[in-house]
Parts: sequence; structure tokens; C-alpha cells
Amino acid sequence: MLQDDRENLELDRLQNESRKLVAERRKLLAEEKKLAWETYFYPLAVVAGVLTATVAVAGLLLNH
Repeated sequence: MLQDDRENLELDRLQNESRKLVAERRKLLAEEKKLAWETYFYPLAVVAGVLTATVAVAGLLLNH
């Protein structure tokens, strides 16, 4: 009986560890997705900002 209890405790421990690893994997996949999105869209945002600033300066220069 004592051996069965030990085996059950070990199985519970392994199941908990497995759940933790699955949760960590999901967290890392979400972080990877976020970083991929940021890597793609941040340069676009910078280009849009530079373009907007250029158009604003050109508009000010042409009005005077």
C-alpha cells in the first residue's frame, strides 16, 4: 500500500510538472507571436510617422 501511495504521489507530481510546462509553452508561443507582430509593424509605424512629418513640413514651407 505504501508503494502505491508513493507511485500516486510521483504521478501527481509529474502531471503537475507537465501542466506547468504546457502553460509555459503557451506563454512562450504568445510572446513569440507578439514579437513577430512588433517586428513587422513597428518599422511601418516609423515610416508612417516620418512621412507625416515630411508632409507637414512641406506644407508649412509651401504656405509661406
